[in-house]
Amino acid sequence: MLTSRVLRIPRKPFVDLDYAKHMPAAYVERTKRTVPRKVFGDRFGAPDIKMYYVHPDDYLPSHRRPWEDKQLSSHLQRSDQYFSSHLSNKYFDLRRPKSERIPDTEWTFFPGDLVQVMVGKDKGRQGLVLTISRDTSEIIVDGLHTRLGEDMEGSEKIGVDKTMRWQEQPLSVSKKQVMLVDPNNEQPCEAKWQLNGARDEYIRVSTASGYEIPIPSQAKVTYEYLQPENYIEVEGKDTPADAVLERTYMPKVASFEQEIMEDMGIKEERTPKPTFWY
Repeated sequence: MLTSRVLRIPRKPFVDLDYAKHMPAAYVERTKRTVPRKVFGDRFGAPDIKMYYVHPDDYLPSHRRPWEDKQLSSHLQRSDQYFSSHLSNKYFDLRRPKSERIPDTEWTFFPGDLVQVMVGKDKGRQGLVLTISRDTSEIIVDGLHTRLGEDMEGSEKIGVDKTMRWQEQPLSVSKKQVMLVDPNNEQPCEAKWQLNGARDEYIRVSTASGYEIPIPSQAKVTYEYLQPENYIEVEGKDTPADAVLERTYMPKVASFEQEIMEDMGIKEERTPKPTFWY
C-alpha cells in the first residue's frame, strides 16, 4: 500500500512580497526592454540566436519602477541607441558597474517600515519607507533625504510655468545609509530572518534585542486590494477560493495512457516489454 506525505515548506515573506508580485513577469521584462527583438531559430540543432532590444546584462537598474513614464522613456531611448549602434557596427557604452543586489534571504526592508536615516542633513531622523528597489538595493523614505528639483521637466515648452518641489532621493541599504528601527527601544538596528515557534513561517527579528519586527500591511498592497483578507471576489470573473483549493487530481503509480485506459474501462492483457533508461 502506497502512502503519501505532505511536505510543508515554511512561507518566506522575503520572496513573496516583491514590488512586482502582482505584475506579469513578461510585462515587467517588456518595460525593461530586456526581451528579444528577434529570434533566429531552426539552426539544425545549434542554439538560437537572439537579438535583444537591450541585453539583460546591459540593463541599467534604477530606483524607479520600470513602467513609470520617465523610466520607460529612458528604456525606450536606450534600446534605440543600443540597436542603432549594432546596425552601424559602432561602439556602445554598455553599462555602468552593477550595484550588488542584496540576496532575498538578507533583504529585510518593506514599504511602511519605520527606518532611521544615517547620512546627510536628515541624519538621525526617522520616517516611513515609501518604495523599495530590489535591483539597486535602495529605498525611498517619506519626506527625508530630499533635494530641490523641477516638478515636471520641459513644462515651459508647453506653456506651463516651471515649478520646484522637494524630491526624495534613494538611500542605499547595502551602504547602511538607512537602518530599521527596533520596536523595543526605537534605536537603529539590523534584522534577520528566522523561523517562528510553529516553524511554518519566517519572521523578522532584531539582531540587537531579538524582538520581532512585524511586516507592515502596506507591503501587501496591490492594485487589486489593500489587504488580502479584505479582497472581495467578483462573481463570474474571479475563481472562488473553494474551487481553487479543491483537490481534483489523485496521483497514481501509472502512466498517462494507463489512466486513460482505466477511465474508459479498457483492460490491457498484454505484458509490456521492459524499458531501459540510459
